[in-house]
Amino acid sequence: MFHISRQRQKHLGTPDYLFEALTPNRILKTGIVRMTEKKNLINCLLLLLYGCFLASVVCGFRAISSISIGLVLMTAIIKNRMETGSWLHPAARNRYVLACSLFFLLQLIPLAFSDNFMAAWKHVQVKSALLFLPLSVYCCPFINKTRFRLLMTATVFMLALLLSWCLGVSFIKYQLHHAGTGIFFYHELVANLGHHAVQYAVLVYAGLIWLLQSGYEGRYLLNRNIHLLLMGYFIAGILLLSSKLVILFMVGSLAYYLFITLKKNTNSWQVVFVITIAGLLISSIILLTTNPISRRFNEIMQGNMALVQQTSFNPGDYFNGVQFRLLQWRFVKEILQENRAWITGVSPAKAQSFLDQKYAATHMYTGVAGTNDRGFLGYNTHNQFLESLLQSGLIGLFCFLFICFETVRLTVRKNSRMLYAFVLLLLVYCFSESVLETQYGLIIFIFFPLLFSFAKAQ
Repeated sequence: MFHISRQRQKHLGTPDYLFEALTPNRILKTGIVRMTEKKNLINCLLLLLYGCFLASVVCGFRAISSISIGLVLMTAIIKNRMETGSWLHPAARNRYVLACSLFFLLQLIPLAFSDNFMAAWKHVQVKSALLFLPLSVYCCPFINKTRFRLLMTATVFMLALLLSWCLGVSFIKYQLHHAGTGIFFYHELVANLGHHAVQYAVLVYAGLIWLLQSGYEGRYLLNRNIHLLLMGYFIAGILLLSSKLVILFMVGSLAYYLFITLKKNTNSWQVVFVITIAGLLISSIILLTTNPISRRFNEIMQGNMALVQQTSFNPGDYFNGVQFRLLQWRFVKEILQENRAWITGVSPAKAQSFLDQKYAATHMYTGVAGTNDRGFLGYNTHNQFLESLLQSGLIGLFCFLFICFETVRLTVRKNSRMLYAFVLLLLVYCFSESVLETQYGLIIFIFFPLLFSFAKAQ
């Protein structure tokens, strides 16, 4: 049919446009165009879903975060199926995904013998992000250097917008409701979003180091002045959020970028130079004077470490951050010894109840009966290494260390300044918080290092 001659066509009375439509080349071109349109459509959809996911993370919309990452995974699988005929890309079969999957599977085992199935199942639901987040990134080769920059640009502007929202709400409370100046700092600053101040500070730090690296490379958001303004704004935001760890990393990053910028012989050095000098000076002044931020640093230098060794306390005893975390090392050791659970742990569903029993048994403050004040009850170990050991024993600790090792291995392989800084922050953060015990902690620890790993992708 496709080899009808022109004379035969005229004899049959076939119109020219129909004859052209029936030629093999035309059919092939039409098929290619349609495939390209489908590919562009699914790429736009996937980019939109990633944007929705990041927006929900920044805004604190937890339900939307869960839904959007699920849609990202489904869309990425469909995209890979259309393009390669396979459900998962070969890149998904790597040791990082294996490490996360092993740790997630370890959370499923206690379901079989737990006497509190709902508590165990709730724990599994939170930990399911260990499986979905890496697969959503690796199951389809979608994120590249261009899309990474686009996603980070959107994230930076959303972080700045939400930080402004929090400051505006705090100002209204201060001006109209006569709240104290503490409303501008730490947890109270982001309370209206339902965010954890330290986790939000980590997100702002992620935006700052990307701005620093972009400025160092001479690539600006919109223009040089806006780029400079955003860097200064994020430095101020991190100071107000008052996370000691993030502030120290911010100062270290500013000092590092100042050092490498002074060695750089290009016209783009002024932006990073000016903001790093200003940031270091302001940070030094704040940390060396008396204010709500410096008081948080001074607090950890005070307190008697011998308090941690006492067998019993008074409900009025105050524990600073260092004392409380050292106490957790002692409690975890005692719980594992008493229950002979060093290998398998006490199970995720029971870990918190064992800690609460320790708080009560040692007469620590446990709140006021009949109110929402529960004192130390409900406080986890505030250390992901300890939390993994308590919940799943040495097996769980090994699995978590496997994830950490693969994260470091990914960082070394990508050789990105931003990734080095962010991963180092997360690893240190794991010593002061049980990062994998909340949805947002999981997103920060798993998704953002993977996202930053594409900063140099083609």
